[in-house]
Amino acid sequence: MLQPEHLRFLSEHFTAWGHMNAQERTALVNHAVPRFFEKGTNLHSGESDCVGFFLVRSGMLRAYMLSEEGREITLYRLGPGDMCILSASCVLSTITFDVSVDAVKDTELLLISAPFFAELSEKNIYVECFAYKLGTERFSDVMWAMQQLLFMSMDKRL
Repeated sequence: MLQPEHLRFLSEHFTAWGHMNAQERTALVNHAVPRFFEKGTNLHSGESDCVGFFLVRSGMLRAYMLSEEGREITLYRLGPGDMCILSASCVLSTITFDVSVDAVKDTELLLISAPFFAELSEKNIYVECFAYKLGTERFSDVMWAMQQLLFMSMDKRL
C-alpha cells in the first residue's frame, strides 16, 4: 500500500489521473510500488524484461544506449517528477531499440508494472494518450542529444 505522500505524488504527476475512474485509480495505486536504488545501480538494460514505468520522486536517472563495442550515448536524464517510458518499451509496440537506465544519484521512484499499464492504456484512451505524449517528449530529448553529437563541434559540446 502506498503512503499518503506517494499517493499525492502519483496523482500530481500522472497526468491522466483526472481522466480515470475510481476503479482505475485504485488499480493504479495497487500496482505502483515505491523503490529505492543506490547511485550506480542499473535499473533496466536493453536485453532485460520490460520492467515498467519509473516515476522519479527524488534523485536522477540516466537513459542511454550502449554499442556492441561498449560505447555509451546519453539520451536523456530524469529528475523528480519525470517519468521513464522507455523502461516499459514493450507497452509501446513502435519502440524497437534497446535502452539502458542507471541511477546517477540515489533515487527513489514509483514503479508501475508494464503489464498493468498496458492493460490500463487499452481500456482508457487518456492513459494511452499520456503514454504516447511521454514517448514523444522523450523522442524530442533524444533528437536534441543526436543534434548535439552530430552537428556541434567538440569544443562547443564541452
